[in-house]
Amino acid sequence: MNWAPTPDTIELELKLGLRDCDPSRASDALYSVLGRVIPRQTALLQNVYFDHKGLLHRAGVAIRTRFVNESREMTVKIREPDERGLSQRREWNFPIDTPSLDYVLLESLDLPASVVPVIQDRLLDAVFQNAFERTDWHVTQNNCDVIMSLDLGSVRASGLESQVSELEFELFSGDIEQLISLGCEVSEHLPAFMGVISKAERGDRLIRNADPMDDPIPFTKELWLHRLSRALDPLSGPAPEEAIRALQAVGDQEAIARYSNGLKRGELPEGLARWMIMQSVESMNAAN
Repeated sequence: MNWAPTPDTIELELKLGLRDCDPSRASDALYSVLGRVIPRQTALLQNVYFDHKGLLHRAGVAIRTRFVNESREMTVKIREPDERGLSQRREWNFPIDTPSLDYVLLESLDLPASVVPVIQDRLLDAVFQNAFERTDWHVTQNNCDVIMSLDLGSVRASGLESQVSELEFELFSGDIEQLISLGCEVSEHLPAFMGVISKAERGDRLIRNADPMDDPIPFTKELWLHRLSRALDPLSGPAPEEAIRALQAVGDQEAIARYSNGLKRGELPEGLARWMIMQSVESMNAAN
């Protein structure tokens, strides 16, 4: 998500998965943290994602068209390695006149080698779509510029549907630590968990009818945290027993004692999102 279209940028964001949240509740959470009212604006976004036999998704590339506020745009994202619990993507964003892809623009981009022939041969098909209401808050403080976005809607593919309820914090300028701090503090006022499933992954899993809990068993702390996030997501049911298994595998005894009972009841215990984010930051810092 870009606040304004740009030809080439790095999208750096922190995402929370939510339950039972609406714009008013998110506004209240932000007010509790900042002590002031931040104006919000809402728009309906309709997106169509393109692929060819899953090749783009496997290459970490997402290509979509978007219709919002009577205008259309084409966006290309390339997944970068996660950094300290934050998702990173190279992103290009172009205005377009029709719902069709602009292959001339696509051919001008620095895309992975495996994707280039598909673009050159015009082989991309519309594979899934999503529609959601996005509410944005523009937060500036401590020389940090962040857009907080609440997305409520669904992804639809192959006759299946998965609900979207997520809060994104995207950094436009300033210190990454400020972004992480803001996300953690807001999460304390909402039923939340650290979100890792992108809309592109959600659509791909619907196409393949692939339950995240059928993925290979993780072998690192970071991957167990991601499995915990996926177990809490509606795409997995959610799956309380798998969530507890992942929590135990992370190995933080204090967290196990604090969160296990709530997870067993299918709840999102207070403080869970902050703990997940900080564990992810710690894990990534240790790896570096």
